Amino acid sequence: MDWQGDAVVVGAGTAGCAVAASLSALGLEVLVVDAGMDRSRQLAGELMHPPGVADLRALDFDDALTRTGAVPVAGFAVLDATEADRPSTCLLPYGGLGQGVAMEHSALVAALQASLTGRAHLTVWESSRVLRVARNDAAGVEVEVARPDGQTALVSARLLVAADGRPSRVRGLLGIEEENVRLSTMSGTLVDASFLPYPGFGHLFVGGPAPVLAYAISGQRARVMIDLPTGSEPATPVREPHYLRALPEGLRAAVTTALQETRPLVSANFTRLPKHVSRGSAVLVGDAAGCCHPLSASGMSSCTRDALALQSALRDSPGDIPAALARYALVRRGPQRTRLSLASALYRCFSESSPEMAALRQGIVRYWTRSTSGRETSMALLSTRESRMWVMSLEYARVVRHAFLALGRNLFSRGLSIPTAARAALGLVRSTLPHLSEAARGLLEDVGLRRAAATPGAPRSTRTASA
Repeated sequence: MDWQGDAVVVGAGTAGCAVAASLSALGLEVLVVDAGMDRSRQLAGELMHPPGVADLRALDFDDALTRTGAVPVAGFAVLDATEADRPSTCLLPYGGLGQGVAMEHSALVAALQASLTGRAHLTVWESSRVLRVARNDAAGVEVEVARPDGQTALVSARLLVAADGRPSRVRGLLGIEEENVRLSTMSGTLVDASFLPYPGFGHLFVGGPAPVLAYAISGQRARVMIDLPTGSEPATPVREPHYLRALPEGLRAAVTTALQETRPLVSANFTRLPKHVSRGSAVLVGDAAGCCHPLSASGMSSCTRDALALQSALRDSPGDIPAALARYALVRRGPQRTRLSLASALYRCFSESSPEMAALRQGIVRYWTRSTSGRETSMALLSTRESRMWVMSLEYARVVRHAFLALGRNLFSRGLSIPTAARAALGLVRSTLPHLSEAARGLLEDVGLRRAAATPGAPRSTRTASA
């Protein structure tokens, strides 16, 4: 046997490093297997909400955050250019949630990996890849790993953690099926950070064909991520400038120049939802366990949350891996459902051109502009601090109420036809029903979680369960 221990973590991105740190802190012997891809060519997580930052600090990654040169993020600025003659801006600060950070993806991962070096109970195999899962049952796992010297190694452990991202080769090797819907293509380029109108904030520009997300990743550079239809060329906005029409003039010119001079990074946007997050003695974390459109920027906070939830489940079920994985699945199910529902609702709201979504856009901006508590609750949901589905559903219903008010205004002052308004009203009602259904399911899961918490050895309270 080439390596034998307690846990094998596949992938050394944000999720893999967080899980490796959380498991080694329990005194488990951990092997990290990483393929060693060039992350500077990836368009991946760069903005982390305050809960994710707090999680990394809890896992002793303070030094990593310092080395990345991460810039603080105070919240989001939503700039709506739907009405070109009357653009509006709404600031959504994190407030009491704390401070987020943003940094270049490759710098973050390199710093996290460097921080693992020298930690007790941790071994890292770089440029290595899992070839097959030879055994996976309640007693443990055996996996075959290709090493950089061309040899293969047989690894035996009590636990296998798939932290290898959205496509997750390990998820496929485990035979875990998934729902997979491609949404769009994201084109990401870099511009001078001085072109962002609200320093210290992430930016969401709406009012064009699809949303544009922008944030500084250093004191000098900002990432601009443009949502495009599936199959688009990365530089499509140069030929079809209406994709950038929501941007302020200076930023629009800078993005156009950057797209002409440098090939942007590209990523496909998916909603991916595995049918299960564990099988035998193997478990999925981070994007391997489910992902959504990056508009909500919740991916990295979800990764760190998974790491701490898995750590808590293992601590509270010592020696019983299947029981620990069942607890982990229970604790993360509700927050994951809320996160995916929120991302889907936001993306529909800011990308679809239907009358009901146009009204919803007006409604959400109206709600954020007029309600301090609405801004606070929305940011708690967006940051993943608040994860109860019924809270998200209630907020959606409040936005719909404002959307109806916007419809009435459009009907009487802007010449909206009665048939169009009626169709939009019906569409708004229909869009609310899935959230109400999910809220009911979430309440039932909350009851189940409370019952589980009342039993001996139940999961300890974490923000995944109580947020």
